[in-house]
Amino acid sequence: MFNRGPVSVQNASPASAGLPRFMTTAPGQASAGLGADAREAAQLAILFIEDSLADFTLMRAVLVDAGLNVTAQCVDTEATMRQALAERTWDAIISDHSLPTFSGLRALKVAKEVGFRGPFLIVSGAIGEETAVEAMRAGADDYVMKNNMRRLPPALERGLREVQTRDQRQRAETALASAHDQLNAVFSATPVALFAISRERTVTMWSPACEDLTGLGSADTLSRSFALPSQPDTWKLLTLIAPALDGTEVRGLPFSIETKGENRELLVSASPLSGSPPSGCVVALSDVTHLAHAQAELSRSESQLRELSRHTERLRENERAELAREIHDDLGALVTRIRADLALARRRSREKETAQLLDEAEQMVASLGEAISRIARAMRPPVLDFGIVAAIEWQARDFAQHTGITVNVHTNQDDLALELEQSIAVFRIFQEALTNVFKHAQATRVDVDLFADDSTLSLEVRDNGIGLSSDALRKRTSFGLRGMMERVHGLGGWMDIGGSPQTGTPPFRGTTLMISIPLNPPTLSLPGGKSPHHEPEDQE
Repeated sequence: MFNRGPVSVQNASPASAGLPRFMTTAPGQASAGLGADAREAAQLAILFIEDSLADFTLMRAVLVDAGLNVTAQCVDTEATMRQALAERTWDAIISDHSLPTFSGLRALKVAKEVGFRGPFLIVSGAIGEETAVEAMRAGADDYVMKNNMRRLPPALERGLREVQTRDQRQRAETALASAHDQLNAVFSATPVALFAISRERTVTMWSPACEDLTGLGSADTLSRSFALPSQPDTWKLLTLIAPALDGTEVRGLPFSIETKGENRELLVSASPLSGSPPSGCVVALSDVTHLAHAQAELSRSESQLRELSRHTERLRENERAELAREIHDDLGALVTRIRADLALARRRSREKETAQLLDEAEQMVASLGEAISRIARAMRPPVLDFGIVAAIEWQARDFAQHTGITVNVHTNQDDLALELEQSIAVFRIFQEALTNVFKHAQATRVDVDLFADDSTLSLEVRDNGIGLSSDALRKRTSFGLRGMMERVHGLGGWMDIGGSPQTGTPPFRGTTLMISIPLNPPTLSLPGGKSPHHEPEDQE
């Protein structure tokens, strides 16, 4: 026994002289547990609990001879052991079984008290089977007899591997437990109803939101076959999530359920779990009942606004028609009488200058009459009384005459009798389209297609201008386009407008406006038949 305090040593050239033959085995032959490179790279800090300096030197030499890179310290009392454990971290402890004032079992207990996690090996000259079993039950990783030191390196390496495996398993279990806790927290905190189901249709997870939605608690569902309060709802939901149980994600499928005396609108999503085929799937039930109610309310509001818009447009058109008639009839008659009186006064005038002034006044009144007729036609073109086809053709000619832009009209109908509201809406849309061409398109040509069948009327207006920017429809000031859309939607139809902006020299690709409205039902002319109508220029 030695009592001169702890002894620390590092690897040195092993003094093999005088050692038994089995202790002089070349590095790499003594142990197959670690490769030579791994042994040389990894330095092991080993705490020896031994009262014999010779035995300590022998054990360290055996480990070094086996190719292990060892830093060692030897202690022989509980106090020095505790001090050594407090001063640094050790990879392993090798303890003699019996010391004068200490023992291997006591050293094992001390190691556990301070939280030592490495392998603990007991080396003894004479240890009974019962004592060895007791040491292993107490937590020792292995024991080695001093007369068989060849077992020490592989026993140490095996202990190190077992500790590493144990640590990895513990880390994995900790990570798994943490992930499980996080998953439980997500299941508990999310307002979306979540549950997990196996391929055998057994419920494996059930969130509190599912309980709130269905009225079924976890005790009613976990480890049981999936079932909702209503059997038809059960089969319908299982049908929706069936693809996820085969490995295909399900996203946002509508599903309604009767629960707690209320119909709930849901969106179903499901993601398959790992495995091929999947071991199951996780299902999310998003309650969109309030969104469905809000959407329905929004649809009702939009419908009411459109009806209000249609009513406003009808009132406006009626007022325009009434005002146009009053302008045409009253002001027109007044202008005609003034012209007649001026003509009579001019003929009776004997003074040349007076006659000239009266002639000029008559001409100005004539211009006023033309302006009145033009304003009246713009407010309510009389040509609308002769059908939408005649109105479109007249507006095209009038636009071409005043702007110099060529307009070609193509139609499969010689005459088409629409309801008054439909005729006015289509005509105003066409007017707005031509106005936009004149203001923005920089076009030289416009092609118009007006087609109708037994159920639908379509109008297409194409120009060869500079096109339409993608932001045009989103501008707050795009009242013309929005007005056209509202007119079309008010008639139950649809509108599409497009055309990429072009740069450079003509020809450009231009812009195309297309509308389609249902007829209710239209009265079409017989093939080849024409309804007589007056030219709009003749209307006053």
